[in-house]
Amino acid sequence: MIADLIRRPATHAEVAADGVRAAAVLSTIVMVFWWGPVDVAVFFLALGGLTLSRYARPHPVFDAVYGCALLFACWSSVLNVYELIAWWDLLVHCVCTGPVAGMAYVLGSHLQVLPAAGHGRRNRVGVVLQVVLLGMALSVLWEFAEWAGDAWVTEDIYVTYADTMGDLAVATLGSLAAGILLVALSRPRVRSYQ
Repeated sequence: MIADLIRRPATHAEVAADGVRAAAVLSTIVMVFWWGPVDVAVFFLALGGLTLSRYARPHPVFDAVYGCALLFACWSSVLNVYELIAWWDLLVHCVCTGPVAGMAYVLGSHLQVLPAAGHGRRNRVGVVLQVVLLGMALSVLWEFAEWAGDAWVTEDIYVTYADTMGDLAVATLGSLAAGILLVALSRPRVRSYQ
């Protein structure tokens, strides 16, 4: 694992993915000095996810998309954008759940708990389906956490049936998009010699 974490980036996409990680580190430092402990915890959670992604070795483009999605969700929370824009919650569920589900699939295949992406049509459809199912499962767990937070921590968490169903629906769509992206990135490239 250590070798994966300290290896040098070899491509421009890997440099970009590591740049997103660097932005997360800087954001966390900013949180420590200018925001509260909850905001620091949010960014530390994102740093953990970004460390796991470097270990899992996804396609570097997907790695960068994943990192950007985590930072987008974290900054949306810290800046209270959810309270300013009514539909922002749906946007974040759509944009963030898919890459997280995709990364869960990549990590699972890296650990050989899930099958690695192959090149047959059936295999590609299977990968997309697994990412969608992971996204749905993660979304349900998130909605349980929101419900528990509303019930036992603070009533400031907005939980209604319509909100929950909307969150689950857009998270599923985002997971479908992430699964398709993962499959597209894992396809072998055909070189054209002219």
